[in-house]
Amino acid sequence: MNSSDDEIFWVISNYNYDPEQVIDAIKTPNYCVYDQSDESYIEVFNEKRIKYKRTSHTGHNISDYLQYIIENYNDLPERVGFIKGNIFPRHIGKKIFEARIVQKGFIPLYSDVKTYKPKYHRFLKWKLVSQRVAPGLYMELANNWYVKTRKKGKRYKLFSDFFEHFFGISPPKYITFVPGACMIVTRDKILDHNLRMYRELYETVTYDFFPVEAFHAERSMLYLFKYLSE
Repeated sequence: MNSSDDEIFWVISNYNYDPEQVIDAIKTPNYCVYDQSDESYIEVFNEKRIKYKRTSHTGHNISDYLQYIIENYNDLPERVGFIKGNIFPRHIGKKIFEARIVQKGFIPLYSDVKTYKPKYHRFLKWKLVSQRVAPGLYMELANNWYVKTRKKGKRYKLFSDFFEHFFGISPPKYITFVPGACMIVTRDKILDHNLRMYRELYETVTYDFFPVEAFHAERSMLYLFKYLSE
């Protein structure tokens, strides 16, 4: 899947959605829809000649991203765009998306105007909980809030457990990430980790349907690709 310098190959993770609008926005045939949808969507894809690959409905879009990396580790393009079939308008507006994808290097594909305003602790008004701190980047208190409402993780119950295992350092008090994990990353950053690590990550987020470890991984993507470090 090698391509010319700085050309993007798009991995579109999709579940029960028609990704045609996203395909139109990227304006290139260099894509594949990694599809976790119900069988009924196959007919839609075939009718519209959408290029797709059936994948397991387990670790949400994170598992599709990891599957692509594992399958293409030795033949990656210069840049890879990891996005979701329902990215508009859930994570970013179409016009902002189209303006960003022509930029070079790493590009976070998130823009929700509501998150510009800082969110504070309900009872401790001085304690910041989360806020968008730069275009496409969101900062959140690493307090495992999502763990409380989901089935307990089998491998890494808490974010700190996951982070320390895979990165060998204690997690920051506030984690900076791209909500939805939609982003354009460069090949050299992907290759900073060996294939064994990506396989372990894939197993970690696919042992059950959408485990809490997938939430941990979403928040760690900038560390995984080494756009952030200790």
